[in-house]
Amino acid sequence: MARIAVPALEEAPAKSQPILQNYVKVLGLVPNFFAMISQSPDALKAIADMHAALGKSLGHKTRERIHVMTAEVNGCNYCLSAHTYLGAKLQGLSAEDMELNRDGHSTDPKADAALQFAYKVAKGRGHIEDADVEAVRAAGFSEAEIVDIVAETAFSFITNIFNNTFKTEIDAAFPPLRTKAA
Repeated sequence: MARIAVPALEEAPAKSQPILQNYVKVLGLVPNFFAMISQSPDALKAIADMHAALGKSLGHKTRERIHVMTAEVNGCNYCLSAHTYLGAKLQGLSAEDMELNRDGHSTDPKADAALQFAYKVAKGRGHIEDADVEAVRAAGFSEAEIVDIVAETAFSFITNIFNNTFKTEIDAAFPPLRTKAA
């Protein structure tokens, strides 16, 4: 059970409503995570703005792969379920690929390099080797894209922390997945 209330759309603060309505438009629902943090319109806006700003250079598929991997690393069942759903529904990622994503790999060679790097960043909390940066660069990622991989990984940490802290209930639309550590 969630540790704080997850308000219905109409019960959310007025300042949060336009952002939540946008999620309804894009996803067809307000995920429990966004409903939960809507209680703080400032936190919701910060998360929504960061979510909208990141990932463009990496592409949405690689972005979802990073979120699946980070959820696994951080033991976040909510994010694992949400991003597995979003990866399949919106990005057409296969179940096989997302299973590999959980451990920092992908069926796509370029995405695999990004995921291996992001996995090392996540597991080491940023303490990586020079060779790790060189490997992702050698796979064809620009310096800006390497920064974006780290930014996307860090953003995922933020959502994982919220959901782990508040024990956000997995939405009915999402598959009820568990991390391997759970």
